[in-house]
Amino acid sequence: MGFFGRVTAGAFLGGLAEDMKENRQYARDKKDKIKEYLTQRGIERRQEVNKFRDLLSRSVDYLQSKDLDDRSINALLSDNPREVLRLAKAAQAAEEEGRLSSNILKQAVEVASDFEGGDLTPSELIKKATPYFEKGDMGERPEQVEQNLLQKMFGEKSSQDIMYDAYGESIFGDVTGADVFASMSASPIRGRKKDSTTKVDLGVLSDDAGFDSAYKADARNSMREEYDNYLETELTRLPKDLEAAGNNEELKSRILANQTELLRISQIEDPFLKYYELMEFNKSIAQRYFDTIPGYAATLSDPSYFRDGTALLFQGDE
Repeated sequence: MGFFGRVTAGAFLGGLAEDMKENRQYARDKKDKIKEYLTQRGIERRQEVNKFRDLLSRSVDYLQSKDLDDRSINALLSDNPREVLRLAKAAQAAEEEGRLSSNILKQAVEVASDFEGGDLTPSELIKKATPYFEKGDMGERPEQVEQNLLQKMFGEKSSQDIMYDAYGESIFGDVTGADVFASMSASPIRGRKKDSTTKVDLGVLSDDAGFDSAYKADARNSMREEYDNYLETELTRLPKDLEAAGNNEELKSRILANQTELLRISQIEDPFLKYYELMEFNKSIAQRYFDTIPGYAATLSDPSYFRDGTALLFQGDE
């Protein structure tokens, strides 16, 4: 090979090496952005779960202080942990009105005769009922087209490959990116087990007069205001998330889908339909009220204040 041939070959290989370096840097930068996004969402998930763990712990402490037996508490935590929150709130309301007794509280919970209670303590059952993260399924790595040696060495990674790598790596210890992503839309507290045999009757703790229209109107307005704030916050945040997603087409498509759906909901004129669809899109806000405040649960169940069937959104099985 002559002098100019060697120069040309050297320039060619040098250019390829530079391209390879740039491609690797690009892949690292995109993966780091995805992991940064997942880390922030994971932190938010932990914070939300911690709130529910604290609520459950305080509810259990209260019920124990009113002489509800550990077997009943453990049955609720095992079969339907959300009912622990509702039972404690209903009991507190009954106590404030002078109607609570240990006998009435025990009548509110019916535990199956074959429930043994297990060896776990209430604090251990609370942790099981409020997992920080669900197990995510990454599926199989996207199929790669057959490449020759140079293409493998210098080719650019696809967005799917970069995302697959990011989701497979650790975000918090043994929690992967896929686990965080799977948990982003998961409820922070387990629902009722499909085979649950533990029953709760809050009627024995309730005042027959119920909640008046003024109370329900305030409850409706409070929940609507919180959903309005959520909608405004999300519509401001999603464009930033979209920009951070870069060329990650799958992540971008999910963010765009959420943005499109929330924009559609924001333009609905019928308030009954609008807030029903907002609650269907994000149950967590109203779920917290439904699980912890009997009056708000009654308001969500009243078709005069929310669309008929709204309460069914929050009564689902695990």
